[in-house]
Amino acid sequence: MDRQGRFRSRRSTRDRGTYRVTAAFQVAQPAATVWNVLTDYEQIPQFMPEVRRSIVREHSASRALVEQEAVARILLFSKRLHLVLEVHEQGDVIHFCDTAADSFTRYEGLWRVHEHDAGTTVTYELTVQPAFTVPPFLFTRLVKRDAEHMIERLRTEIALRHGGTRARR
Repeated sequence: MDRQGRFRSRRSTRDRGTYRVTAAFQVAQPAATVWNVLTDYEQIPQFMPEVRRSIVREHSASRALVEQEAVARILLFSKRLHLVLEVHEQGDVIHFCDTAADSFTRYEGLWRVHEHDAGTTVTYELTVQPAFTVPPFLFTRLVKRDAEHMIERLRTEIALRHGGTRARR
């Protein structure tokens, strides 16, 4: 991790049209704040502008069904994305998987939240295979860039929520 506490690690790989991203970062805030931001599904568009809509269709103690619409942009291209995420919250892990298969043949991953003396380490893993044609070099770049932007926005939102600047709606 760098001196500002940004990415401890980040890796993206591609194998026959399936892309994998793994990233980890640390924040000074407690795990409860991180968890609250990650599971505040309907507020995601407030701090992730590329997510245009995020609606909880079902919710129970450990499971949620979240429908999202987003726009991915790279160079002169843009693509509207539709996901219906089945989300399972278990212990310190949030698993998610797209059940719609409209925009992606495969879209699944997890968030892991681990609190320790120095704050909280957050791990992100995503395996994704687009259901649309896109040059591999562009999609690799898009996946890597979007993961970086998402993590920076999450870090900001976590700090705002912990400081009381932005309350959960």
